Amino acid sequence: MGYDPQRALLEIRLAGDGKVRQYSNVPEDTWYQLRESYHPDTYFRRYICGCYKEYVVLEGSA
Repeated sequence: MGYDPQRALLEIRLAGDGKVRQYSNVPEDTWYQLRESYHPDTYFRRYICGCYKEYVVLEGSA
């Protein structure tokens, strides 16, 4: 899990399939809330997945 504040880009590797996903235009405070959440998986599903444009990073391009 990582965040680029200059590009407002969140990057997450999901445990289920191991693929890296990027989410664009994610506000910095959303990143902090995800990072500090007691249940980041629940926070991710509720406030990120489906709320921001998602890109799957192809292997070798990350």
